[in-house]
Amino acid sequence: MIEYRTALALMLIAAPAWAERCPLPLSVGWEERPPYHYLGRDGRPAGYSVELLSKAAANMGCRLSYRRMPWSRTLQELRLGTLDVAMQALRTKEREAYACFVPGYSISLVRLWVRRDHQAQWPVSKLEDLGRVGLLRLGVMRGDSYGERVDGWLKKPPPSVRIDTGETLESGLRKLQLGRVDLLLATMDTVPNELARLPQQPAIVALPPVWRVGGAFYVFSKSSVSPALCGAFSAQLLRMKRDGTVDKLYRSHFSMAYPDP
Repeated sequence: MIEYRTALALMLIAAPAWAERCPLPLSVGWEERPPYHYLGRDGRPAGYSVELLSKAAANMGCRLSYRRMPWSRTLQELRLGTLDVAMQALRTKEREAYACFVPGYSISLVRLWVRRDHQAQWPVSKLEDLGRVGLLRLGVMRGDSYGERVDGWLKKPPPSVRIDTGETLESGLRKLQLGRVDLLLATMDTVPNELARLPQQPAIVALPPVWRVGGAFYVFSKSSVSPALCGAFSAQLLRMKRDGTVDKLYRSHFSMAYPDP
C-alpha cells in the first residue's frame, strides 16, 4: 500500500509532463445515460462522468474526443484498441484482460424494476426468488455488468427465467412499460432520469432487493493507452477527490455528498 501511494505521489508531481504523452486526443465512448453522460443543450456531451473526466484531462494537458455509440460497441472497440476510454464501467475479470481501471468515482446500486400495477405479481426479496415465481421475462442491457454475484446468476438462470437482452436502458424501460418484459435489472441512479423522458404511465417502481456492486470506473484500453498514462489519470482523480472537486461535481448532479466508503 505504501509503495502504491508513493507511486501516485510521484505521478502527481510529474503531472504536467503527461501532456507530452498524449499529443493526440484520447477518444472516449459515450451513450445517453443521464446524469452520467448525455447530450447537452449546446449539442455536446455533458454529465457528471463527462465533466469529471474532462477536468482531469485538462489538468494533465490532455485532449478528449467524445464519440457517441452503444455500450456494447464501446466495449468492443475498447478491446480492439480503436477506442481509448470508456466511462461508468464496473470492474469484471473479463474487462481486466483488455482494460486498465481508474479507481471508482461513483457507487452503483442495482435494483429490479417493475410496472407498479404488476408489482404484486412478483414477490421477490432476494435473487433466488426469481426462479420461484413462475415464468419470468427478465430484461438486461447488452454489455452491462450487475456485479459478480448477479452476473454469475445470469450466466445460468433457472429454466423458468428468460433473459431478454436490450441495447439501451430506454428500450428496456419501454419494453417494461409495454409488457414485453416482466422485470428489468438496472442501476437505481440511472433509471429515474431515463423515466423522466418517457411516458409517465404505466408507472415504473423498484422492488425491494438492492445489490451494491461497488464503484464505477473510467477504463482505458490496454491496446492504445500506456499503463503509465492510465496511472497518471488515477493519480489525478485521487488528487481531485482530496481537493473536493469530485464531491462538488457529485453534489451538483445528485444533490448529495459523494458516498465514499
